[in-house]
Amino acid sequence: MALKTRGLVVGLIAIAAALLGWQLWRLRAPQADAAPTPAQADATPHAQPATAATPTDTPRKIEPTADNYRNPQLAELKGRADAGDSRASCQLGMELLRCTDTSAAEQMLAAAEENARPDLPPDQRAYMTKLENRARQMLAECRNTPADAWKQGNHYLRQAALAGEPEAMYRYARGDSVLVDYSHMNSPEFDRWRSEAGNMLQLSFEAGYLPAVFDLMVAYSDNSSPLTGLIANDPTKSRAMRVLIGRLAGRPVDRPESRYANLEPAAAALAAQWQRDYFPTVKPPLQKLPRVMPAGFSALYSDEADQPAPCTQ
Repeated sequence: MALKTRGLVVGLIAIAAALLGWQLWRLRAPQADAAPTPAQADATPHAQPATAATPTDTPRKIEPTADNYRNPQLAELKGRADAGDSRASCQLGMELLRCTDTSAAEQMLAAAEENARPDLPPDQRAYMTKLENRARQMLAECRNTPADAWKQGNHYLRQAALAGEPEAMYRYARGDSVLVDYSHMNSPEFDRWRSEAGNMLQLSFEAGYLPAVFDLMVAYSDNSSPLTGLIANDPTKSRAMRVLIGRLAGRPVDRPESRYANLEPAAAALAAQWQRDYFPTVKPPLQKLPRVMPAGFSALYSDEADQPAPCTQ
């Protein structure tokens, strides 16, 4: 029951945040973006060749003040990232972004009194105590974060993505920086993300990063989020992603809707091609299909999802 309750709470938080962000984005975006014509759709980022863009409008390095990196671990990561280590750049970006939005940790501590009530089952109380301790540790660690942590975090995550780091491409495309708390939607970084995200998600998929399969499957089927709204709907590709997931998991997929039945041969052929081209080393059936949490949630719930620290694999 405790696990179900935790899963429900996390799920509701994620759904509420996604819906809020989507509505804010739709209000800000030009009306033409919400329903592009076929000609406009061909001109959007998803239709461009899958090649990473080279930034020309911002410097490759951000130089903070000398005392800005009081955390020795972050200072070490910065040195490696500025020397061209894309994995270190991804790790540094996510560490900085983890401290940009600490609301999950703050909410956890705000509920500490209620979680300590006498009628709470012992196992649930122990679990909540563990999360509260993690929240305190996270807030303590984030006190040493640079003042411009979001700007630097976005910079280093994008730098790793442009260098071809698969997880960085996925996290950047998903909006782990510009959508971290939905307060950056009037920034140049957000506009740049909108022009790059669709292509970057495709590149992550072609690099064999499994979580990208789920996001592309949704993106090809609807416009329910800021990212999916940037990618043209394609029922054949959406179905092919679903078939691909079934092939990798070693289980059959549900029959398609009758109106899409004629697309099944093409979707099955695409799924087989993608499996050969992008996931040749994945041996079905997968024991579990991976999911990637935002850095702030991962810091609190990582062992519940059996997840490594961001950008460490």
